[in-house]
Amino acid sequence: MSRLKLKYRYRLVIYLLILLTLLALFFLLYVSRQSRGYSISALQTELSDAVKQVEDSLSHRKRPESIILEGGMGFTLIDTLGEVVYDSRQNDISIPDNVLNATEVANALASGEGSALRSSVGEPGTEYLYFARKSGDKIIRSYSKFEISRPAQVEKDNNYFILIAILLFALIAAFVYVLRRLSKPISTYSELVGAIKEKDNANRLAEIKFGNDELGDMGKEIASTFSQLEQAKKYKQQLSHNIAHELKTPLTGVKAYLETIMNTEDMTPEQMRKFVGKAYSQTLRLADLVGEVSTLNKLDESSELGKPSEALYKIGEVNIKSCLDDILEEIGYKLEKNNVTFTPRVSSRLKINGCYNLIYSLFKNLIDNSIEHGGQGIQISLDAGIEQVSGEGRYKINFTYTDTGKGVPAEALDRIFERFYRVEEGRTRRTGGSGLGLSIVKNAVLFHKGTITASEREGGGIIFKFSLYSLDREA
Repeated sequence: MSRLKLKYRYRLVIYLLILLTLLALFFLLYVSRQSRGYSISALQTELSDAVKQVEDSLSHRKRPESIILEGGMGFTLIDTLGEVVYDSRQNDISIPDNVLNATEVANALASGEGSALRSSVGEPGTEYLYFARKSGDKIIRSYSKFEISRPAQVEKDNNYFILIAILLFALIAAFVYVLRRLSKPISTYSELVGAIKEKDNANRLAEIKFGNDELGDMGKEIASTFSQLEQAKKYKQQLSHNIAHELKTPLTGVKAYLETIMNTEDMTPEQMRKFVGKAYSQTLRLADLVGEVSTLNKLDESSELGKPSEALYKIGEVNIKSCLDDILEEIGYKLEKNNVTFTPRVSSRLKINGCYNLIYSLFKNLIDNSIEHGGQGIQISLDAGIEQVSGEGRYKINFTYTDTGKGVPAEALDRIFERFYRVEEGRTRRTGGSGLGLSIVKNAVLFHKGTITASEREGGGIIFKFSLYSLDREA
């Protein structure tokens, strides 16, 4: 357990103790005020009854000296001039010099009754409660030492405060339990931060165990997002390296051919045309590479948006047969040069809502891949069938693309869609492939919400099976 976590836990415990202390003080203050108010009210009632007892006794012509009040209470008889006629405690030090100034007496003269609580002059720290009532030509005042007593329900239940203490301890225990539960994610997040700071932390991130709750889900999302960012960072570094490497080859060729022309004074026109033609071929390769990289970048941007974007690729109705005819018009010479037969079994009425440029790149790259790597005299076939998507109100087209070429080793089938991946490095460079063609194929399929797989063809060659969904024009 880290020091940071311990400080966090102890800090919360201190906050809890402070809060409980404040609650306890507030409760005690409340009980004290309630008890004081209850005691004053109860004693005032007793003093009122005592005044009535004195009044009744005097009405029966009893002498003041013969009147005895219960509970240690005393009484005073005062005339309207403020003279004390009698006091049951002749040496009562609580009687002021001018009794008419006493609050309870003044109120009794004004409204008939009055009461007051004040400290005794002769007994510091002792309070007396006085109650006075006007009776005829005199004022009868009763008094008693005031002491706070608990309310009856508290007095009857001796376990009242014990119960409160138990509840407080239970609250503390519950808080500690919750704190321990909350501390587990804190510890896990501390481990996550430590793993993020490390280099080559993929294994450690995978070993972190998050809880099965909202915090755990959040931690998993953070770890997953960070892993994806790390992978994206490594991927971009590798991509930059690969692009620079791929660009270097044609640029070096162009530079070499042009330097040869510039440095050879007696070069014949035929030789010069030959070197210019080679330089031109390298510039075409360079242009193709830049175009392929641009296509993949746009596909990545569309993928980040989470849906096909007309800002990047225009979506409209695409006639598959017409698209294939356009491709054959462009690369027909390659097919003829390599004695390759292409047989598309596609209806002229087969249409789909999608991006024409991407569908064009998809089929063109598949055919180029077969021509470049399949060998001379191979056969290529393309079959297509439409399928309604149940419950979605859309349809998709399932394609099967097959060539009878050299094929791909089984161990390489899972990687052929990776960018810049080559099954045979040397041969690919001789034929001018960039390693991006099949990556564009896969991303074009994903753009149209489809899937693609590659498998070996029995007897040699390769089979691509993929689907393209008809996209919403408003997507």
